[in-house]
Amino acid sequence: MLIQEAMIERVRQLCREDGRVTGAFMYGSFTLDEGDAYSDIEFYIYMAEADVAALDRRGWLEQIAPVELYFVNEFGTGTAIFDNLVRGEFHFAPTEEMAAVRAAGASGGRFAEPERMVIADRSGALREHLAFIAGPGPERATPETLAGLWQGFLNWMLFGANVLARGERARALETLGAVQRHLLWLARIRAGSTAHWPTPSRAAEQELGPEAYARFAACTAGLAPGALEAAYRAAWTWGVELATALSEAHPFETYPALVEKMNALFR
Repeated sequence: MLIQEAMIERVRQLCREDGRVTGAFMYGSFTLDEGDAYSDIEFYIYMAEADVAALDRRGWLEQIAPVELYFVNEFGTGTAIFDNLVRGEFHFAPTEEMAAVRAAGASGGRFAEPERMVIADRSGALREHLAFIAGPGPERATPETLAGLWQGFLNWMLFGANVLARGERARALETLGAVQRHLLWLARIRAGSTAHWPTPSRAAEQELGPEAYARFAACTAGLAPGALEAAYRAAWTWGVELATALSEAHPFETYPALVEKMNALFR
């Protein structure tokens, strides 16, 4: 048994024994049969609003395993690093906010069936909400989604090219990450492989195919002279190719006049 699996069972036991817990569910790799020795554990745990406000979060998590670090991350999520170096994300939320999980169905990725996710559900309401989001997630290969991705790609490409031309190489490298995410999303739609949509780099080595992965590799760089310039040129060329091919199957506005001006820029 993996360390994470033992910890998941301990969370299940704690939620069963803690009368304050009205519902709890797990999400992420272990609900989708993708968990391994490197995976995080991730939970939503619901209590009455007053109980959430009074909760000693770190103390509650110490019952799972000794906690080396607990903090609230930049997304507002309680994050623990345990002494065994397993990471965990724990959303402690009021019971009244249970229905808010339904919003994840529109913007998130795949979600397992409720029975794979539920840790505790004293009223039965949580299973109903999780059933609403179960499944592969929304269709990605739509003109609306593609238009948004292409617009974002054009925006980040121009921004990155400008800060690179100014000589802000570190900033251009950071911006290249946004360019790469948009390329990966476009490439996933082209490959028909959108299961890991929220994190498009996840398992890209296996899911993109060798040709697309090689194209992506050419769009990566460090700060060495010439490396960023080459990566931006490669990203521009591949992005235009992806948009051209995808627009034939799922028509969306490609802004040819703008593309021609940017072609000149990258030449």
